[in-house]
Amino acid sequence: MPRPICHIEIPTTDVKKSGEFYKKLFNWKIDYGFGKEYATFDTEEGQVGGGIDRKDKIIPGNIIIYILVGDINTMLAKAVKLGAKKVKKKTEIPNVGWFGLFTDLDGNTIGLFTPKTPCEK
Repeated sequence: MPRPICHIEIPTTDVKKSGEFYKKLFNWKIDYGFGKEYATFDTEEGQVGGGIDRKDKIIPGNIIIYILVGDINTMLAKAVKLGAKKVKKKTEIPNVGWFGLFTDLDGNTIGLFTPKTPCEK
């Protein structure tokens, strides 16, 4: 299976303020339906969407990309075998799918994502 980038998270200290910034700057659709600590954005182009996040001790300045994979546990294990460090085990996002996180050899946080329903092409 191809492993395209499917999601990007932009860390922030103020979800609403950042959401309005990106809405005005890029005309993205912003959805605040996940609570006060998380919003999603839709660029209306392709499959890449994203979130504006202020929880989990994520530090502004450290954007996280998510790679679409079929088996998060297998890919996390492979990343660790290659020298990465697991940051977050496979975790469910209710009604959306699952994700896991690792840091690569340089300390960059990379996300893995599997949707509940297959992505359309």
